[in-house]
Amino acid sequence: MSRPVTTEVLPEQLEEHRAVKAWRQIQSDRFEPKKIQIVKLKHKTAVYRLTGDGANGSAVIAKRCGATSAVVERLVYEQLLARLPVPALRCYGFVPEAEGEFCWLFLDDAGGHAYSPDSAEHRALAGRWLGTVHRTPVDGDLQALLPDRGPDHYMQRLRSTRTALLERVGNRSFSADETALLRAVAAQCDVIEAHWGELERFFEGWPRTLVHGDFVIKNLRIQPTTPGPDLLVFDWEMAGWGLPASDLAQFVGNTVTPDLEVYCSVLRQDFPHLDVHEIQRLADYGTLLRVVDKIYWETITMVGYSYEFLVYPLSSVKKYEPQLGAVRRALDCSRHD
Repeated sequence: MSRPVTTEVLPEQLEEHRAVKAWRQIQSDRFEPKKIQIVKLKHKTAVYRLTGDGANGSAVIAKRCGATSAVVERLVYEQLLARLPVPALRCYGFVPEAEGEFCWLFLDDAGGHAYSPDSAEHRALAGRWLGTVHRTPVDGDLQALLPDRGPDHYMQRLRSTRTALLERVGNRSFSADETALLRAVAAQCDVIEAHWGELERFFEGWPRTLVHGDFVIKNLRIQPTTPGPDLLVFDWEMAGWGLPASDLAQFVGNTVTPDLEVYCSVLRQDFPHLDVHEIQRLADYGTLLRVVDKIYWETITMVGYSYEFLVYPLSSVKKYEPQLGAVRRALDCSRHD
């Protein structure tokens, strides 16, 4: 994953900006930009908020991303969320760039009301929203269009993570403690793989669902309404068809940490004998998969052998290492309850 680029010089004539040019390809009325706000900026991808000069000052989100992930996001917005009984952002269109590697997605602006896992109301909203999404049937043809997010997907990431860590062990720029950290996390990967059969057996009884794959607080907003607040979820580029576990991850990194009792109460409409302790174990496995996923993405950024390019991901791996051990211990305890 590329690190953020901190600056971009906007053109004096805003209509010359690349996002505005792309938006005008699908906007029926000529769009006159009043303001362009940089929401997120990386080396190859970017998100902008385009505000028009109309009376209501309406805004649209312009997202430049890889074409492959954009196809998944567009599918989720237009073919899946539009059919589900949950509030969802509108996708206005899809504009491929001439080279074909990147494209633009244009979406509703979700607003600025942040989600907080410290709020019981917010966590209940997330549990109810996830339960509704996870219990809603998806047509088989649409399932086939989504990337796999089953056990094999995570096993590949676990093995890739271990390989990447061990490849850096011989780097002389690392201190003894840093080398020991790489070996320790690789060893934890060994232990997880040795017990992978337990994970697969547990998941055998769970139906596959649409999963977000990056269910963290930055990808959610709270929308106030008269009946009560709604939850809006975006950034579906990691979405797929598979295990609901990772979306349920609890109190690790910046995860949403949905209310598991509320989630369970929604699923009981289909599975009346479902016990919240089963959901807790599902969430524990989800937390494990989430930490593996986070360490995997850090190893992706370990490019070359120069210490200056390795120190940032290494510091993140150091942060996740005790979390990986903690969730493994939690799973061992719950297995013997």
